[in-house]
Amino acid sequence: MQNKKLILFAPDSYCLRGWVSVCAGALLLMAYAADLSPTMRLFIVLITFFWGGELFIRGCLLELKNLYVGFNAFALVSAGAAFLFAVLNALREGTGFPVSGAAALMPFIFICANFIKYFELKHIGSSRRFIKSLDAFISKSVFKVQDDGSVKKVFASEVEIGDVLLVKNGERPAVDCKIIKGSTIVDESLLTGNITLAAKQTGDILPAGSVNKGTEVRATAESLKNSSKIARILEEVKKSETKKMLSPSMLELYAGRVLLFFFVFASLQFICGALIEPSKAFHWFLAFLLILALSGPVTYMAAVLLPVFFTVRNARKSGIFIQNGQALNLLRLSDIIFIDKTGTLTSGRLEVASAEPAEGVKAADVLKAAYTAQSSADNIFACALKEYARKNKLSAPKLSSIELHPSFGTVVKEGKNIIIAGRKNWLEDKGIEGLPAAEDVKRTVFYVAKNGKYLGAVYFKDRLRANAKSTISFLKAAGKKICLISGDNNGAVAAAAQMAGIEEYYSAMYPQDKAAKISAASNMGQKTVMLGDGFNDILALLQAGAGVAFSAANNVFSSWVDIIIKDRDFAAFRRVFDFEACRANVIKQNVYISVFVSVFMFWEVLIGGKALAWYENLLAALLTLLIITINSARINHGQRY
Repeated sequence: MQNKKLILFAPDSYCLRGWVSVCAGALLLMAYAADLSPTMRLFIVLITFFWGGELFIRGCLLELKNLYVGFNAFALVSAGAAFLFAVLNALREGTGFPVSGAAALMPFIFICANFIKYFELKHIGSSRRFIKSLDAFISKSVFKVQDDGSVKKVFASEVEIGDVLLVKNGERPAVDCKIIKGSTIVDESLLTGNITLAAKQTGDILPAGSVNKGTEVRATAESLKNSSKIARILEEVKKSETKKMLSPSMLELYAGRVLLFFFVFASLQFICGALIEPSKAFHWFLAFLLILALSGPVTYMAAVLLPVFFTVRNARKSGIFIQNGQALNLLRLSDIIFIDKTGTLTSGRLEVASAEPAEGVKAADVLKAAYTAQSSADNIFACALKEYARKNKLSAPKLSSIELHPSFGTVVKEGKNIIIAGRKNWLEDKGIEGLPAAEDVKRTVFYVAKNGKYLGAVYFKDRLRANAKSTISFLKAAGKKICLISGDNNGAVAAAAQMAGIEEYYSAMYPQDKAAKISAASNMGQKTVMLGDGFNDILALLQAGAGVAFSAANNVFSSWVDIIIKDRDFAAFRRVFDFEACRANVIKQNVYISVFVSVFMFWEVLIGGKALAWYENLLAALLTLLIITINSARINHGQRY
């Protein structure tokens, strides 16, 4: 859970401080081996503390101003206590605790802490570079056609709606624009996820972010730079990436509580000892420092981060790609899970059920026209029609123009014929006449028109993904509210919801509607998760606290979501929760192990009177790390249901 008091402190020099600590640790070991004077050893320790631990000092001070105690304080307190214990214990001239080389704990702590923080925070640098790189998708300048017919290069931010632009070969339009002169082919993969080039001619929209792969065309601006479709998507991507970047480190999970435990434990030892033996108050103060020094931030780091590593690795083996580790925690804490229907809750493998032609049209002609419209597309309807064409031996059409509109439909040109296939209301917007007055709300339907004339409708049948109903029951039993959101008609969505056991559902939702629905829930304080399957869900996936996508291949949106599932079984989504439950339990066990070992080491010194040399402390830490590693490796590959 994100702590609002936690501030982002991510300097770039953790790696350098780590190497400083390595050098200081090596010098300190040589000083002990050469039996150098305590003054010389403490001088090396002093350098390590204020240089190797400088970032933790700064981070701790910044967080304390915000009344927050986390991992920076944990590492600093433990290392500082080791330093003070070494100094004060050495001043006792043999009458102190039987611990030699206690100061060596401090560089060891800073070596591990600096390098782990460096690797853990690398994603912040990557996120910053990624956010900056997104600006490259929209050109900073355009070629504007002046009133006198000349062409002038201007900043994209200066473009106004209605301006005439010249879009050359290889250029990305900076704004959405409509072609008024010329024709070309365009790469719209960034927007549609489809690698097929789309043919564009006079009157067609040339979206911002697409790449002109053909001849230059002239077009009028239909949007401003920051209001184009791709600009809105990229802005959501930036917000999502920034949210991930500002997510608290996994090291913050239990750091404050573990430090508090040792501080209270040490304080009680000091108070009780000082009351029982007032003459040995200084001795008990040394015990206080020793407890904090042995509190184990190094083993704590391993206890928290190793389970994350094994979870990500083993989840990948079972077809679950966790791209944001914090998403697991967000899934567990979520209040409401939004689920897309077609391709997510359902198998996404539609089959052609039937065709209902318009008066005077044959059903075979409707199916052939639908196949022609979808032959170059890559969506669930296209797959079903291609399978139908294969079984019925329909030849692949030769198209001269392809225009794909995700979530709406397709426009293609075959010879002199223009075929449009897609949603009913979208065809109405295209000026198609003769469409049915009422839409069949009980089935998934695709409407087809040719040369402006309505041909008929193609009906598809779909089924729930395997184990969808049992997984929904599991989520509801876990206290999650389930909401089905889909662009399909109300009858088809209602039928799928009833089969899956989902009470709340919404139909006829465009991508922006899904995102708005999730945003409204988030504004009400609910923690949200979106489960989708394609680029048409990207706005919703980015808007949610955690985005999970079923995807069989690497699509354009793959790097923009938190978790990718490459398994057709809906139970794979439940396995994500299984991984999180296992990870959370293992982390708790690891923390208990590290605390137990630290307490045991302290009692060995205080009660048993056994001297612990620096190498014994090191061996104890390594043994603890081994136990924690073995325990973390038990995280399995997920249970299939």
